[in-house]
Amino acid sequence: MADAELRIRTVRNGSIESKAKSQGQMRDVIFNLDMWTFAMLCLTLPATALVICFVTGFLFRFEEVNETMCGVKNYIPSISAVTGITPQTYLWRTCIGLQSAPRLAVCFFYYNQYRNKMHQVAPHRLSLFQKLIRVNFWLNFVENSCLILVAFITNRENYPVHEKIFVVFMVTSLCYMLLNNILFKWSREGHSTELELRSYWWKKVMFAVNIVATSGLIFFFIQHRVFCKHGAFSWFSFCEYFIAYGNMAYHFTGYLDFKGLTVVCGDFSSGASSTSNGTAEHIVNNNTGQRTKSH
Repeated sequence: MADAELRIRTVRNGSIESKAKSQGQMRDVIFNLDMWTFAMLCLTLPATALVICFVTGFLFRFEEVNETMCGVKNYIPSISAVTGITPQTYLWRTCIGLQSAPRLAVCFFYYNQYRNKMHQVAPHRLSLFQKLIRVNFWLNFVENSCLILVAFITNRENYPVHEKIFVVFMVTSLCYMLLNNILFKWSREGHSTELELRSYWWKKVMFAVNIVATSGLIFFFIQHRVFCKHGAFSWFSFCEYFIAYGNMAYHFTGYLDFKGLTVVCGDFSSGASSTSNGTAEHIVNNNTGQRTKSH
């Protein structure tokens, strides 16, 4: 790869500081994944698994997946129902597990990107912005952690724990979307590209979809659990699928934010630090040649 300006993030005493070093050169690249493939893996693994679980559960285990606590007739099984039966649960857990590492890595991607854009934030917001990007990181991290836990602790195995994890997932997911939208706007006011404007528009749309679907989910859950209304649980499940795919679509907008970047693992020399075994993980910008190393 050609020599280029290299921005390196180093960790010292628990704090992250940025340095600029030139003439960095990557050698012995052992892993190279473009952002489109990275984003598609995060999207298609859970999206495809959920479709397969729903279709097979609906066709072959209809009575079992539509069973309700109130005993009323149900026509649309919940996500917990179709992913909690075997062998569907094995597929669901595998796909959620495979996409978990990339999704958690994105938490660090956004955190470092926002730090790199602090010079574009209005001075009167800068102090608050620095605090909020940390909150944003942890909201995203907890959301993704809960997604893993809710997949591996099914409602059939431990309903009280499954329910509480799901609630935490819902709360952190919505809070993250709201805060991320705010930070995205603050870090690009007066500096937005056409691609960033498109990303921000889709973020707002997907956040609105999730708010509406969550409101419906809460309403129909009360109708079902308290009043045992006929068809209420079907509408609850309908809203749940909107939330699931709306959440996936929101996170997929990250592709627009990191478009042109490549996740690379290789050996840096000539002014680039590496890990103890001589390798390091980087985000590489294919368009400009700039590379960002994150820990």
